[in-house]
Amino acid sequence: MKICIWCRQNDTQVTFNNKAHTIPQSLCGKNICENVCDKCNSYFGNIQNRIPSIETVIKETFNISRMILLDSSNEVGKNKALARFKSELFNVNLKQKKVRVKPKYSLRQNFQKNMARQLKRGIYKVYLEERERQKGDALNEKYDFIREFSRYNLGDFPLIYFRRKNGIMMMLEEWNKSPELIFDERYRMKYLLDNHNFFEFELLGHVLAISTSRNFVLSRDTYIKETKKVKEELFSEMFPIEKFNDFDLTLKIMAN
Repeated sequence: MKICIWCRQNDTQVTFNNKAHTIPQSLCGKNICENVCDKCNSYFGNIQNRIPSIETVIKETFNISRMILLDSSNEVGKNKALARFKSELFNVNLKQKKVRVKPKYSLRQNFQKNMARQLKRGIYKVYLEERERQKGDALNEKYDFIREFSRYNLGDFPLIYFRRKNGIMMMLEEWNKSPELIFDERYRMKYLLDNHNFFEFELLGHVLAISTSRNFVLSRDTYIKETKKVKEELFSEMFPIEKFNDFDLTLKIMAN
């Protein structure tokens, strides 16, 4: 019996006909979470109160970074890994590596905060669906806070961004073409932690962290101290994403 990891309804109550890509297919995400019902899968792709959908925000955010990375290896263009990316939300100048929000969105009230919240909800969504795909334990009640946040827009949880000291990035080229969230310690960089109620990961050039517990504040100080020590040689700072502009869309550090 299938049970949806988001609404907890089973296949006698809801349908599971459509494929739920853990990372949007438009980002060349190939992995499927089998235990996401059609209704919940559709929810993440729907516009909410004139705010771009969670899937759109994830797709647009990381497609720009993916384009920058692939362009550095001459993989953008006709018959290459990525055709020219036409953005719904941004005006993109690839040569100058400049991105501006289109006026019809930038003039909306609280656009920066709303986009940041959608981005955070989307990252937590990716985490839970990948956790279910790789470990099969997403229905554990300890992840109820992610269900509440990502699916039902309740509460608020951190998305931490790590800024690099330089543009050197050690990753497989295949991960740029088809991004994945890596749980297996054998394939994770040594500076990525998974303890003290936080999970760190690298996705298309960005190093990020999310909380894995509703009560993350209890271990936050210990986590911050440890992660700063591990990253002191390669990273200059860490900070929570509060506004969408906090996210380095164009990977400016690569120009240094």
